[in-house]
Amino acid sequence: MTVEAIDHVNIRTPDVPGTTRFFVDVLGMRAEPTPGINDISMGAWIYSQDGKAAVHVIKDSFPVAMNGADGDLPADRKGSGRVHHVALRCSDFDGVCAQLRDHQLEFQATDLRPFNMQLRQVFVSETNGVLLELNFFGD
Repeated sequence: MTVEAIDHVNIRTPDVPGTTRFFVDVLGMRAEPTPGINDISMGAWIYSQDGKAAVHVIKDSFPVAMNGADGDLPADRKGSGRVHHVALRCSDFDGVCAQLRDHQLEFQATDLRPFNMQLRQVFVSETNGVLLELNFFGD
């Protein structure tokens, strides 16, 4: 596996529209509803100038991969406060999944290709409990 770059940051908040407005109004970024949610009060993707979704903002009560809503989680599974996970752009989806199985690590794989996104993902917590999202584009 080769980690190529950090892909995005995910922020969980009780005020998605307010957080989104900051990125749009203060930083001049573009926002769209999260794919599959289509309600900006529940989630938004904030795009950089080059068209990449650099910041994901999601309602803190919305269940996400490897976690439920904040209220449903034990204290050690709530992520890093408002920063829920770190995403890394990667390659070799099948090899990574095999490696995680070899190490007997719990993970969740998702396939967003049915949503016209050439993306598969793996969610796994590292040793300290930080949730990682490993993104495989066209892989």
